[in-house]
Amino acid sequence: MNISNLSNNIRRIRTANRRTQEDVANDIGISLTAYNKIEQGKSDIAISRLQQIADSLKVEVSVLLQNEEESTTDVLNDSQIYRYKDKDRWVEEELQELKADVKMIKTHLFGS
Repeated sequence: MNISNLSNNIRRIRTANRRTQEDVANDIGISLTAYNKIEQGKSDIAISRLQQIADSLKVEVSVLLQNEEESTTDVLNDSQIYRYKDKDRWVEEELQELKADVKMIKTHLFGS
């Protein structure tokens, strides 16, 4: 595993989770600039920091460390969840987002 694969995995998983860099930086207690350097592969990452990132993204550290070939199928594939720590919470969050979308569409279409 090289730093480029790791930073690409972090970025891909973060965006798949609809999280911003600022969200993750706040979760792990570092500046946005410092977090940006992690995703750009310009910063070495301590194991403890890697665990914090994994916790923030709700994945196992092993998912972040996968080779590129493995990671493309093991994280998200058409809304299927693989190796997520808190699957029930993730499903509940997705359900709430869908309900909000339906409500917005109904309001747009029917005006109430």
